[in-house]
Amino acid sequence: MTTRPTYVGYIAMSLDGFIADASGSVEWLDPFNTVLGDAGDDGGYAAFIAPVDALVMGRPTYEQVMGWGWPYETRAGYVLTHRTDFAGDHVTASGDIDALCDAIAANGHRHIWIMGGGETQRAALDAGMFDTLTLFIMPTILGGGLPCFGTGPQHNMTLTASTQLPGGILKLDYAIKD
Repeated sequence: MTTRPTYVGYIAMSLDGFIADASGSVEWLDPFNTVLGDAGDDGGYAAFIAPVDALVMGRPTYEQVMGWGWPYETRAGYVLTHRTDFAGDHVTASGDIDALCDAIAANGHRHIWIMGGGETQRAALDAGMFDTLTLFIMPTILGGGLPCFGTGPQHNMTLTASTQLPGGILKLDYAIKD
């Protein structure tokens, strides 16, 4: 019998709940990345990414990531998109969450990062995919932008750890109760 893959979240948001500004940019995170880097702290990213063998993202997130070049080495990517004409390097496209889960299982991936954006994270949350969520609360208010999670039903979580990082960043670790 095969075991279910582990699905994890690891994302930063502003105090007012946004992961990107109104234009979809995440450049607002750059000063915080600099503060962490100057302090010799990566927020636990190296330990987080080490076991990850695949990533799940929406098409806008994929397009943004590809603007940086594929920074995830040989890790597989899965793009949740309804565009039937979508094709991309490093990824498999899927039209719905069930097809995405089937593709992940068929390819034998075991530790999957659901990286965003908000609609993808909401779809994964509503489908019961998340096992854990690490959320970084950045000490800034964007005043608008793309929410960390799209709208949908309530989901309860259990706080398993909280850590204050340099620059006033708060790292919260949750187990998903649903």
